[in-house]
Amino acid sequence: MVSRVAITMGSDLQDAPGGILRTRDMRLASDSHHYIVLSYLHAWLEEQALPQAKGILLDYGCGGQPYRALFEPNITKYIGADVAAAAGTKIDIQVEPEQPLPLSSESVDTILSTQTLEHVPDFNFYLAECQRLARPGGVLILTAPMQWRHHEAPHDYWRFTRYGIRECLSRHGFEVGSIMACGGVYALIGQIFLNHLVEHGIQRKIIIKAVNRLALRLDRMCQDQEDTLLWMCLAKKKSGLQVQPRWSGDSGRIS
Repeated sequence: MVSRVAITMGSDLQDAPGGILRTRDMRLASDSHHYIVLSYLHAWLEEQALPQAKGILLDYGCGGQPYRALFEPNITKYIGADVAAAAGTKIDIQVEPEQPLPLSSESVDTILSTQTLEHVPDFNFYLAECQRLARPGGVLILTAPMQWRHHEAPHDYWRFTRYGIRECLSRHGFEVGSIMACGGVYALIGQIFLNHLVEHGIQRKIIIKAVNRLALRLDRMCQDQEDTLLWMCLAKKKSGLQVQPRWSGDSGRIS
């Protein structure tokens, strides 16, 4: 969508994202065509997600690592994992598609997953890994799209409803604390319109800025969040779950 590198299948795809430019910080410009979605997302991350982060944080599908600087003051260690490093970044773990991460079970306190789930062919495997890696009571900070145009094509597989997110996380041993909409109907309409314009080469800053301001104002005046861009979720791993080791070095430690 705006900051992720797809976790996809096959070694050829593993090489494809390397060096691609990704969003690397949280600074917003009001004439950016992603201003609508990012203004809601960044506010939620700062106000709701950041206070929940703790200990060792795994950014699972880290892309350009735009939220690293935000979370680092609240955690003891940041681990960035993706299939390849985005331009200007270094990753700690290179993801082998459809393979468990080389981390011990129940070894991380917080998992950050922003706009990644839709790019994973087998999202159940991904969520099972989250369950394996998180300590009991560990926090999952997850965002996933409900409506967004195709991106990272052809590695764009899924869209989720509020109820689908809750069901998927429950099946994989997470208790959902909150699910919030990333804007409502007018944010969605404005973002769809801007994405359409930019895809067709229309990038006049004055138009983009005007649409951003109007869409956000209408969205706050006429709230209707049954249609939204993303779902923003906080969940915790349930206690007492039996975790099956999936990595041959599961008795090891994070270096």
